[in-house]
Amino acid sequence: MNIIEKNIIGQSASILDLKENIKSLSNYTATLLISGETGTGKELVARGLHYSGCLSRKPFIAINCSTFTDELFISELFGYKKGAFTDAKNDKEGLLSSANGGTIFLDEIDSLSLKSQASLLRVLQESEYRPIGSNETLKVNVRFIVATNSNLEEKIKEGLFRQDLYFRIFILSISIPPLRERKSDIPLLVKHFIDKLNCQYLLNRTSVTADSMAYLTSQSWPGNIRELENCIHRHYLLSKDELIDIQSSDKKFIKDTPPTITEPHPSLNDTMTFTLPLMENNADELLNFSDAKRAAIETFEAKFVSRILYVCDGNVTQAAKLCGKERRAFGKMVKKYNIKNNEVNIL
Repeated sequence: MNIIEKNIIGQSASILDLKENIKSLSNYTATLLISGETGTGKELVARGLHYSGCLSRKPFIAINCSTFTDELFISELFGYKKGAFTDAKNDKEGLLSSANGGTIFLDEIDSLSLKSQASLLRVLQESEYRPIGSNETLKVNVRFIVATNSNLEEKIKEGLFRQDLYFRIFILSISIPPLRERKSDIPLLVKHFIDKLNCQYLLNRTSVTADSMAYLTSQSWPGNIRELENCIHRHYLLSKDELIDIQSSDKKFIKDTPPTITEPHPSLNDTMTFTLPLMENNADELLNFSDAKRAAIETFEAKFVSRILYVCDGNVTQAAKLCGKERRAFGKMVKKYNIKNNEVNIL
């Protein structure tokens, strides 16, 4: 099975078209723009383009632009020389150098500041860059694949995205359909996720019940494939049987608009609400921003830990897996917020 068939799951007309587009464009090294809603699998498409084409033996480096400040983005991309700034104690190779000959995937490119956009534009125009603190201009041979879940033309009108950069990245393009437009693929996706989880947890879940599958295919899935995968992962872990049954009490978890209730020990399906500690009427009693932020985080963490342990019947190992944390780190949170053994049965 090739990389495209392995990672792009589905047999709907729109997905078959997507697979063909990936195959037909994979050997071109021109800049390519992937557009699609959050959770549709833009990085999987980027990897499919890279590993099924002429650059498959070369490096592939993925960068989420939303995680970088201006300075960090530029230093990570270009690298720097020793002494270029206070913390530059040694030379550091940039990602452009590391990926030379291969592909750089820039996800959420619309989150870059105008300053970072200008730096990227020069690389795209000139195929060259200069590490921070260096007088030497280096040539680079990299294919850029960029992705966005925003309307870049609207961003241009709002003055948030450079039009000249848009023209540079919009040479080739691929659009990924949302899951709600290819619901016939949901059974195949469910099987794929369960097979992966069986390998991960060494269990033997077979599928979901017929009623559960009907329910899953009736949803609009605003979070797309990622939301569906998380839903299957959650119920896979909570299921006691080989055939997973998404109970009606659990189904509210995947509604488009989550409910907000505040019962003592509600399930994970409900949104947690709490009052920020800085909301006092007396100005003298207001916390500063840092203290208020820390208090709000602690309030959230305490409620979240208590709730997820309740759902998992006090099983710390299962709760840690469900929320994506290491067991030791989760156990420290249990101790930090003094969640007693008589409140949940901690195993």
